[in-house]
Amino acid sequence: MKVFISDDQEPQRLWLNDIIAAQLDDLHFNYELASAWQPADVLATVKASTGPNIYFLDIVLQREINGIQLASKIRDYDPDGFIVYVTIRDDMMPETLSAMTTPTGFISKTNMFDRDRFIPQVRQVLQVIKKRLAKLQAIPEPTLTIHSGALLLTIKLTDILYCEKIHGLRTTRIVTDSQAYVVHKNLNTIKAQLTTAHFFNDFQSYALNLDKVVTVDFNKGHVNMLNGDCLSFSRGTIKKLRAYYQTQE
Repeated sequence: MKVFISDDQEPQRLWLNDIIAAQLDDLHFNYELASAWQPADVLATVKASTGPNIYFLDIVLQREINGIQLASKIRDYDPDGFIVYVTIRDDMMPETLSAMTTPTGFISKTNMFDRDRFIPQVRQVLQVIKKRLAKLQAIPEPTLTIHSGALLLTIKLTDILYCEKIHGLRTTRIVTDSQAYVVHKNLNTIKAQLTTAHFFNDFQSYALNLDKVVTVDFNKGHVNMLNGDCLSFSRGTIKKLRAYYQTQE
């Protein structure tokens, strides 16, 4: 993540660099403070980077374009970026909305160079950004999604103990920590979704979540699951599971 501070007044830009960097460090952001601040340089850097980035922009930037116009162009390359206007011109806030730049916040320059009053404004905006970043970067937990007739079933893979083919029917029984579901789906179709968790799919009639296996008796062909179920397999079949465990040693 890059952080841009675009202000044409050098004393203000350098002061903002110090204040914002200190707060980013204090809040444990993983960031790089970009040296680019001129609109053309900012846009060239944004085009070559992957967002989302953070942009602190002076609305009345006195260059070829102002801060609002710069934000609008940034949106073409970084739609999820965080734009924060730092300005003395509170009267121009409606223009930021009509330009559809979707700012994350506004920081008034009224308290510029007054650390006690200015820093809380910066910190408040960065805390909002940190929360939104966490949501953007959160990895969704993998699920099994089944459409069976009028039924739409979504189950977390970590909740599944095993899936069992019901012989003679194009039907599968899905056993979870709390209950069992019978769905009109071929087991092989379901196995295609059981690839990201710790599933053993080499049995013809079962898919086992190995994290839910308590004990295995290879002599008797018994697999005891966390919910108390005991699954029975022939000696020829259970050898596949033994071979898997041996490769993991």
